Amino acid sequence: MTLIKTNKVFMNKNFTTQDEVMNFLADQSIVLSISEDRDAVYEKLMEREEESTTGMMDGFAIPHAKDASIKDADIVIVRLNGKVDWKSLDGEGTDFVIALFIPDSEAGTTHLKFLSQVARLLMHKDVTEGLKQAQSAEEIAELLNQKLEEN
Repeated sequence: MTLIKTNKVFMNKNFTTQDEVMNFLADQSIVLSISEDRDAVYEKLMEREEESTTGMMDGFAIPHAKDASIKDADIVIVRLNGKVDWKSLDGEGTDFVIALFIPDSEAGTTHLKFLSQVARLLMHKDVTEGLKQAQSAEEIAELLNQKLEEN
């Protein structure tokens, strides 16, 4: 199964704030037919962030939105040209965003499965370094799909 699709990997984006990234993710939820309600997705992303940061370590963040407007569970990846403040666990900026979009009906199942799989992958230096060194959306999708299949 191909979970990460190249058309949902965005390279070299010039955002300077977390809010710009969240707005981009909400916009893409419509463009990519993930959701039917851009504003609901944006609100859910921000509500989750207010609970506690989704900024992990080493420049990675895993924001996620659960909403009834989301049709199917999906993942969108954004690699930034520079670091943005994400209030990450290590206090460093974020430049790699792996966003999860989950339908309300799958909140306790798919959501937790995706989140734990992605979080586990980011604990492996070979994965994080591979993602940082990737030069294309295809390389990122290939690496993540390969690693997700192994788990």
